[in-house]
Amino acid sequence: MSGCTAVAVGGTAGADPAEFSRNSPSFFADPAAWAVTAAVADALARSAADVRAAIGGESAASVGVIVISPQCTATTMRAIGRTAGRGLVSPLRFAGANPGVLAGLPCITWRLRGPSLVLGSEAADAVPVAAVVARSWLEAGQTCYVLAAVHSMRDHGHAARCAVLRAARPDEPGDDLAALLVPAAPATAATEAGR
Repeated sequence: MSGCTAVAVGGTAGADPAEFSRNSPSFFADPAAWAVTAAVADALARSAADVRAAIGGESAASVGVIVISPQCTATTMRAIGRTAGRGLVSPLRFAGANPGVLAGLPCITWRLRGPSLVLGSEAADAVPVAAVVARSWLEAGQTCYVLAAVHSMRDHGHAARCAVLRAARPDEPGDDLAALLVPAAPATAATEAGR
């Protein structure tokens, strides 16, 4: 158990990464950051009014963000690599390719000023680390809520899930973040044949 309780969980998925993007001529973030931000928005929309008020109000200074993604900003990094050979590097895309933008964009969007962390690793490996960090932030009073998100890129496109966490109360066992954030692997033909 994580010592954290999820007060809401949301997510998003899409085949076309551009569907998440809200880039403009003066602002750019990798599609993965936009997918995470869409998942955060969905989780916040599913949160109780008092949670949304706390996150959007003065408590924004104590809302933490943890994002897990094995790919991070690989899409933009590859695009920069293709243009850099021709001597062209967009400063906006360069900044938007920083892996920290996966946590940074939700912070910018909701004006969150608590601690943030991006773990560039497979979710199965990183979720236990994220649980320890979230619990530490919550129990130490560094945060009142933690937005914990997992992003992945598969053949079907981008997917992201987000849980809004608070510290578990003494009468609560805490939630298993892996069960909330990591989708179960689909059964394969080999798996089915072995049954």
